[in-house]
Amino acid sequence: MPHDLVLETKDLSKHYGNTHALDGLSFGVARGSIFGFLGPNGAGKTTTFSILCGFVRPSGGEAWVLGQPVGRVRSLGARLSALPQDARFVPSRSVGDSLRYLAELGGLPRHRIADEVDRVLSVVGLKDADGVRGKALSHGMAKRFGLAQAFLGQPELVLLDEPTEGLDPRNAEQVRRVIRELAASATVVVSSHNLTEVQDLCDHAAILSKGKLVTTGSMEELTATDEQVVISLGPGSRDPRPALQGLAFIEDARWDEAGLRLRLDLRLSPKQSPEAAITEALRILIAQNATISTVRRGQALQERFLRVT
Repeated sequence: MPHDLVLETKDLSKHYGNTHALDGLSFGVARGSIFGFLGPNGAGKTTTFSILCGFVRPSGGEAWVLGQPVGRVRSLGARLSALPQDARFVPSRSVGDSLRYLAELGGLPRHRIADEVDRVLSVVGLKDADGVRGKALSHGMAKRFGLAQAFLGQPELVLLDEPTEGLDPRNAEQVRRVIRELAASATVVVSSHNLTEVQDLCDHAAILSKGKLVTTGSMEELTATDEQVVISLGPGSRDPRPALQGLAFIEDARWDEAGLRLRLDLRLSPKQSPEAAITEALRILIAQNATISTVRRGQALQERFLRVT
């Protein structure tokens, strides 16, 4: 396992009878990244997490977590942490007591427990909820409490399964902010159906479909930020493509008359920057009296996801 990777799988498979939950899965997660793990229902995301945590044995292939084969992953102790999507907490135990118990269970030295519990509660915004019982937590508070548990003791690798599922936009953004802050000291793998969230939160991602890896790479590679630009024009705009015909770096131009959107696929020379190319296209459009509403570089991650799954 390369030193710069905290997680790696090679030809990993898991069969349940005739059902192939995973089929030859190979990917790696670089140390220090926030890595998105994407796929439709039944793609194999939960199965992969279960194998990496040592809960399920693979049918074939290999996987390593923090340098250890998955058969010995439990020896990692508090270096590895995971938060399942439907994590439940003891309803009668307070937030603080639960965290102190988990810290002790995870082997954290007793003289460090109080400070560590205070630290994670402060980061997730629950410092004033130390004495609140689990049954009294709102859904948003429970999600943040789960993050406090997952990052307790400063693990090296944290696996989060749908960390913002069911949250309203304000609470979801708060949870994403917490993940960014906590990820400063850990590598984080986030499984999520929220593609906009993953595009905003993660720097790398892998997309699964039917147990197989269909693509992986940096977010810039997956969204092709240097290869595509979408320009939205103002009301009453006409097809702007004729004005751009003389630009050699435009490989293809598509006009959505109903949505007033111009989508340009770029073919740039090695010395040509995307910023300069986009600026030239905008200059020509403005000279033709076009009204520019918005400019977005790259395809949305959702477009890539729908195309490959």
